[in-house]
Amino acid sequence: MTTPVLNERDRALLSGELGDGTAFAMRLVVRAAEVTGARRLIDVTRAHVDSCLYHGEATLDFVRRLADGHARVSVPTTLNVGAVDLLHPELNRGDPRVADRGRLLMDRYRALGARPTFTCAPYQLADVRPAVGEQVAWGESNAIAFCNSVLGARTNRYGDFIDIAAAITGRVPEAGLHLTEPRRATLVLRLADDVPETLRDADVLFPVLGIVLGRRAGSSVAVIDGLAHGQSEDRLKALGAAAASSGSVAMFHVVGSTPEAPSLDDALQHRAPGAVELIHLAELRAVR
Repeated sequence: MTTPVLNERDRALLSGELGDGTAFAMRLVVRAAEVTGARRLIDVTRAHVDSCLYHGEATLDFVRRLADGHARVSVPTTLNVGAVDLLHPELNRGDPRVADRGRLLMDRYRALGARPTFTCAPYQLADVRPAVGEQVAWGESNAIAFCNSVLGARTNRYGDFIDIAAAITGRVPEAGLHLTEPRRATLVLRLADDVPETLRDADVLFPVLGIVLGRRAGSSVAVIDGLAHGQSEDRLKALGAAAASSGSVAMFHVVGSTPEAPSLDDALQHRAPGAVELIHLAELRAVR
């Protein structure tokens, strides 16, 4: 197991100079670095946190520990959806106690300094969208896929607890999709000749194609070839959301439409793919 090299600020956070809550968060980040084999940590400029969704008392226990240790987010941080509708609480038909606990959890994350956006599409907020190459720590599967693929920013899949730890420390392991080489497509998915041009330019194709992408790619990075260049963000959003649901896709390329794939060769980082697979019309119909 790799032990990451920590800088002076990292060590200060770890030692508790900024409070017990921040030290706790830093221990989580360092442990994540050890598990992923990262040699060092890097700064992130912003975070999107999914931990605000109530899954039981453990979620409240965790944020309470951070709050009791006086932790605060150190980078601009948005919040994913919570367990209750704050605008229409009267519509809740579930257990009122669960709704109350879910609302309390949302409040606790706001108290850490996070922005109460409560959206699974933070990229729709103009002042939240990261730039190409920007290092961020995002949770929420569809947002992660959009961030890496459509915006060209860099994030790994940050699940519950490690997402808020990154937001508090402003640090993440230098590993995975934060690096250039792992963003290389290893699988080429090409639309077969039996897929008609009318379907290739139809909105309905993209969520269906995303299901196929997720099933074929799993957690690897794939590039889709055979679509017209300059596809809209809405189409790419539908593609990525479906792929993140049917697989564990955190990044994909579409030749001529995503920032790191102006050409197929660019998406492959000028290397041979591991595999080239065709997607036939029958498979798309079966998914739909």
